[in-house]
Amino acid sequence: LNDLCQISSQTQLLVEKMLSAPSTSQGGEGYWSTDDFLPEARRRMKARCEKLESCLNEAGIPHLTSDSGMFVWMDMREFLPLREGGDGSSAESQASIDKRERTLYLELLQKHGLLFTPGRSMKNELPGFFRCVFTAASDHEFDLGLERISKFVNEK
Repeated sequence: LNDLCQISSQTQLLVEKMLSAPSTSQGGEGYWSTDDFLPEARRRMKARCEKLESCLNEAGIPHLTSDSGMFVWMDMREFLPLREGGDGSSAESQASIDKRERTLYLELLQKHGLLFTPGRSMKNELPGFFRCVFTAASDHEFDLGLERISKFVNEK
């Protein structure tokens, strides 16, 4: 509950000034933070999300449609390495599941330059789901990432 007490007074004053600055698009009426910044940020995030989802659809990668937030959950189970040993009739150990997801994670990162958050690290019970944050890159880096997703799928 004391998280706000850890922020310096100078930072609190700066943020207060940013949030209460007059709007530049409303002739000084309203606030920059809610009338200028937030609508533009929402527009940009929606456009990025739509572009990512379009790429995933074209690549045939199932995903959860995002209606808010800054990431999309992708279902990459079809790309998980095969189980080692066994005939598939017995239950798979958690260690085996974790190893297969980590192997795919490292392949995406090292071979294809794609950094996604493995679902297991986010307490997702199903292996092979990855979280793709679409707001943490420049436009060029984002477009490059989309190209790399397509290339990864085409190589499989």
